[in-house]
Amino acid sequence: MEQQLGAPSLWIKIDFAGRGQIGPGKIRLLRGIAEYRSIAAAARAMEMSYRRAWLLVDQMNKTFGAPVVETHTGGNDRGGAELTPLGAEIVARYQQLLKQAQSQSEGKLGEFAALIRPAD
Repeated sequence: MEQQLGAPSLWIKIDFAGRGQIGPGKIRLLRGIAEYRSIAAAARAMEMSYRRAWLLVDQMNKTFGAPVVETHTGGNDRGGAELTPLGAEIVARYQQLLKQAQSQSEGKLGEFAALIRPAD
């Protein structure tokens, strides 16, 4: 039985010349933090540890030289997190770049799909 292949997709990883990188995983984490208003909840949704999520946020802070997430300590509201304006702008710009790249590469992705041969 021949397995049906999905259409090829494009993903982008941006390297900031030794300062760090950002790609689909970190963007997904930032989007999760924005949605759940919590680093821990975003990490759980991605099936990653809180520590790993926090380290990724810390890496992004260092890459951009400013906080991308603002945290709030516990208390009556039990704490939480939200994207800073910089964090929100990073997500928006990444999504715009990805959308533009996907739009401009649709035909080429189809050409790559045509090169795939069935597995034996």
